[in-house]
Amino acid sequence: MKSKVLRDLLAKTPAESKIFVELYADIVVRVNQLIREKGYGSQKALAEKMGKKPSEISKWLSGNHNFTLRSLAKLTAELGEPVINVPKRHTFHLHSEKTVSMTVYRNEGAKATGAFRSAVSVSSPQSKSKVA
Repeated sequence: MKSKVLRDLLAKTPAESKIFVELYADIVVRVNQLIREKGYGSQKALAEKMGKKPSEISKWLSGNHNFTLRSLAKLTAELGEPVINVPKRHTFHLHSEKTVSMTVYRNEGAKATGAFRSAVSVSSPQSKSKVA
């Protein structure tokens, strides 16, 4: 169980700070995963391939230096797979009175099969329901 001090501290932490930490951690985990999967063996090997100093890669992955969109693009280009995925919202109007909205997360690993993971919301003027 969390202490009262910790609960109070977390309650006072701005939402954007919590989101930042979560996203940053997700990116670091993903980059480390790709470094292993692609056989780089180390952050130093990745740095050499990218023309970067090993200290810069280390700073990115330890949270001492923020990623920029350019650095994320460079990592994606070098690692050959997306480091981050941005969902795309699609709305379709059916012949009936229903509208279907989908948030699609492209699964790059399943590119050949065209697999997608999505959350679908189906709504009509009378009711709204969620389909997963």
